Amino acid sequence: MFGIGKRRRRCALDQPLLAWSKQDWLTVRGLLNGGFAILGASGSGKTSSSGKQLARSILSQGWNGGLILCAKPEDAAFWQRLFAEAGRKRDLVMFCPEECWRFNFLDYEMRHGGHTRNITRLIMTIGETLRSSDRQGGENSDFWEREQERMIYNAVQIVKTATGHVTASDLQRFIGGAAQSSEEIGSERWRAGFHQECIHAAYQARKSTVDEHDCQLAYEYWLGEIPRMAQKTRSSIEVGVNGILHTFNTGIVRELVSGETNVSPDEMFQGKWIMVNMSPSAWGDIGNFVNAGWKYLTQRAVLRRQAGEGDTFNVIWCDEAQQFVNSFDSQYLAQCRSHLGCMVFLTQSLSSFYSVLSGPAGRHQADALMANFGHTIIHACDPITAQWASSKLGKKLETFIGGSMAPSNDLWDDLWGRSQYTGSFSEHYEPVLQEHVFMNGLRTGGHINGLMCDAILLRNGQPFSHGQNWLNVSFSQK
Repeated sequence: MFGIGKRRRRCALDQPLLAWSKQDWLTVRGLLNGGFAILGASGSGKTSSSGKQLARSILSQGWNGGLILCAKPEDAAFWQRLFAEAGRKRDLVMFCPEECWRFNFLDYEMRHGGHTRNITRLIMTIGETLRSSDRQGGENSDFWEREQERMIYNAVQIVKTATGHVTASDLQRFIGGAAQSSEEIGSERWRAGFHQECIHAAYQARKSTVDEHDCQLAYEYWLGEIPRMAQKTRSSIEVGVNGILHTFNTGIVRELVSGETNVSPDEMFQGKWIMVNMSPSAWGDIGNFVNAGWKYLTQRAVLRRQAGEGDTFNVIWCDEAQQFVNSFDSQYLAQCRSHLGCMVFLTQSLSSFYSVLSGPAGRHQADALMANFGHTIIHACDPITAQWASSKLGKKLETFIGGSMAPSNDLWDDLWGRSQYTGSFSEHYEPVLQEHVFMNGLRTGGHINGLMCDAILLRNGQPFSHGQNWLNVSFSQK
């Protein structure tokens, strides 16, 4: 593993990180209050300006660690420059096939409790990224996901009890060897197979009261329910489950996350940053799979630890975050503050989350996620994101003055100023900032704008020095 190296200075939670204005600052405490969502259309400068300045301020603070998920192949060079600028080149660990680092996902979860429910949740959460591209939504998709989760849970329970550990290859062998009919259970061939061996070993093993009960339910599932299930239904469930386990067990993924472990999220709590340099744009489903496992297990590691004020804080950084988002993110954001954790998500629009978190609850999951970010930076954006940002600020009471002039009937009255003017006044609530403010007039960088990008910063709860919870801000691309 890694040594801590020279002792770094601890940070106070109220230590300033970044100046918003002469009177307003971002502190470590503010960063940890949910982290940041940075939104802006392609070319608006969110990565090269606000994202870069925020990353620089975090790295310069020193006593922190985190996870970086690369969305594009060029992201690795971008982060290597930032770490070199901060004098922290040795703190950056690059996880990719070309490097020596390996991380066994299932073994790590086993070593931190190994509860069947947690292992199942890990597999299902990773599987969300594989399903996101072809998810159709609707009630049927929820049914299949529930049934796939139940199959994985019952397989994990038996394999873990029988062997004392859980591997993706054992799970796939066990599920593939399940009896397809009641008649097959009585055959000698099936009784000599891996599936029956595991069931027999689990039955003979010493178990806690909880495991005894769960194993009994699993026996009934594999020996009663599955053989009687309609073939089409059973096959559909198995296809979804085996799609996840097959990725675990094949190609470069098997080498990276199903073998030995010589790096893990634990190193982040000693001031290291892990950069997963396997962008989905270059690696496809393999990149999605590895990134999803790293993110979820980092989130779980942060929530497990008892962090004090002198400990390192943890940052999970995701550019093009729609490629990495999952249903656990909003739950993590709601809890991570007290564990000194946060997330920074950069994405082009709110709609990108809606498209990935599909299904009946998808839009609500995306809204819950965005509500939990403590700070939101909006660069020049699309109408849907602008509408959401405007509604996030609420409305204020405005007074409108109007009037009308009656036609002139007498030249003498006009000369003496005796006009027939009628005034009117009305009050009603209007958005604090209109939607067009987020779409028009914001600089988007480049030499034509002096390498400057404008944005509007929103902060939950606490107002800025001018009494509002929004602020006009500008960032340099230099």
